Amino acid sequence: MRTVFHDHIGCPGEIFTLEPREAEHIFRVFRARPGDRVLVMDGRGNRGEAEVVDKKQLRFVSQLEKVVQEIELDLYCAIPKKAKLDSLLPQLPGLGVRSLHPLLLEHSVATGENPERWELLLREGCKQSGNPRLPQLYPPVSIDDALEEVRNSGAALYFGSVTPADPGRETPGALRAWFVGPEGGFTAEEERKLLEAGGRPLKLGSWIMRLESAAVAGLAVLNRTVPLLLCCFLLLNFAAGCSENKNSSVNKHPLMLRADRCRKEGEPALALRFYKKLLHLRPESPELRLKLATLCDEVMNDPVSALYHYNMYLALAPESPDAPAVEGYRLMARAKLFRELKRESLPKPAADVYEEQRQQLESLKKENVQLRYSVTELTRQYDNLRKLYLSRVSAAQSSAGQRKSVKQERKEKELLYTVRSGDTLSGIAAAHRISLRTLLRANGLTVSSVLRSGQVLRIP
Repeated sequence: MRTVFHDHIGCPGEIFTLEPREAEHIFRVFRARPGDRVLVMDGRGNRGEAEVVDKKQLRFVSQLEKVVQEIELDLYCAIPKKAKLDSLLPQLPGLGVRSLHPLLLEHSVATGENPERWELLLREGCKQSGNPRLPQLYPPVSIDDALEEVRNSGAALYFGSVTPADPGRETPGALRAWFVGPEGGFTAEEERKLLEAGGRPLKLGSWIMRLESAAVAGLAVLNRTVPLLLCCFLLLNFAAGCSENKNSSVNKHPLMLRADRCRKEGEPALALRFYKKLLHLRPESPELRLKLATLCDEVMNDPVSALYHYNMYLALAPESPDAPAVEGYRLMARAKLFRELKRESLPKPAADVYEEQRQQLESLKKENVQLRYSVTELTRQYDNLRKLYLSRVSAAQSSAGQRKSVKQERKEKELLYTVRSGDTLSGIAAAHRISLRTLLRANGLTVSSVLRSGQVLRIP
């Protein structure tokens, strides 16, 4: 049966739509058809069976029993290089890892972070192993912050070492943290901090392992069943301590401290991200609900989320001394939400809509009249300019015709005379009754010019 992820497991008969990546995986890669059954997981241990309705939607058929793991494992691991990380991440769900905390150590080589890709590889591991619990990803931390997280969670601390510890010191528990160092191993200072925090060295073999091998081998060793010889009073004391310090541990949780610091430094979006991560771990904490409510109400301007978290706080801690004040905050958030809803533009009645359209029509008519007047005026100016242009063209053509006719008349009045032997310029001018100067100018000659027999002269 194919496996997909969805944010919640609904009741039988409920229709839902997958996120784009999961939809492409089930419909395009595996080509699921209507009627096919798939296993749906929410990543928090809940499972359900669903049936494909069409190419976009599925329908829940049944809810399966929630998976409860007997031993909880938190992996605190130095970041390996990309190829090694790709082979390590898909194996973590099959080993029952609850959370992954990348460590920034002195000998660390890779420090990159790609949470989206990491989560995709972890999802593939969940689908392959059938484990419906998706390991929770956390931002990279230093060894001091990691030890503080383990101290607050109460987990039994183990770390990889080539020196085995005394078996009598072992205190098995249901929650175990496994620290894996980089290729160069832990430094002496880092190992000292691990020992001071109550860490137990765990020797996995006679030789030094690679990072990804040590991580997998250690998780496999620690994922064994809790021995039956575990004393009952230790479990009772542990549970009592957890119930007494439940709220205080939430306030001291590293995610809570980071969120408070981000909120104080003016980064509300990052603070909201850390609050929500902690909410997956401690959904029953009223203090966390109150901080989320005030953040959404005072900083994020989200009255809907604020109202939801105020209601959750009052449901979880109705007898709290702060309950009356929180009730007042809740009422103010509800009033703010009502004001936001009233500001929304509502559809106008039909009469108002008709009146608005009529006014728009009248305005368009006025604009149309003005445009017609403008077009008429421009046409009149164009006609005047065109008439002026044509008149000037006609005058220019008539003037050119007159000049041409004068020249033609002059040419027609001129005569041609062929010079014969014995002719002189003065004799030719006298014979045609014109002055010598006129004859010379018409032919481009001078008094000293010599005539040749056969030469043609123009007689004006």
